[in-house]
Amino acid sequence: MPEADLELLFPILQRSKVKKHEILLREGEVCRNIYFLIDGFFRMYYVDNDGSEINYRFTDKNNFFVDFQSFLLRKPSHFYWQAMEDAELFALSYQDIKNTYAASPAWNSFGRLMAEHVYLQLNERVEMLLFMSPEERYKYLLDNRPELFTQVSQFHLSSYLGVKPESLSRLRKRLFRK
Repeated sequence: MPEADLELLFPILQRSKVKKHEILLREGEVCRNIYFLIDGFFRMYYVDNDGSEINYRFTDKNNFFVDFQSFLLRKPSHFYWQAMEDAELFALSYQDIKNTYAASPAWNSFGRLMAEHVYLQLNERVEMLLFMSPEERYKYLLDNRPELFTQVSQFHLSSYLGVKPESLSRLRKRLFRK
């Protein structure tokens, strides 16, 4: 990327720190930023009709995260973003992103690629739930996201896999006997 395009970001990047357990986005709020996680770990979850927290996505360092529907449509989010450990991140506001895209074809292209990447991450989760059994989802995570097994409690992992914690325990026992 040309130096002049890189320099467009310096005045608009907002660097901040988030403490463990702090909520960055709450249900009902509009997602006003796209975030880049420099260090730390976040979970995206929603609260179902029974009051249970359902994990939808996990994000670790060197990744972008955003509630795109809320961000793009400027409508209230259905999700929460919570820091699972102390974190440091960059934030880019909606208006700053739009201005940067308009000022730079290189950033416009980068934004499209970033949006595609976030979409693929979210689509992966949807396809896991639609087309895989709980055992297949577990094996998929072992192969593709093994860090989750050390970063996330069994409670949060079971929610992400779409099973009850006790079902996850039985599933793990069955798999480890094979």
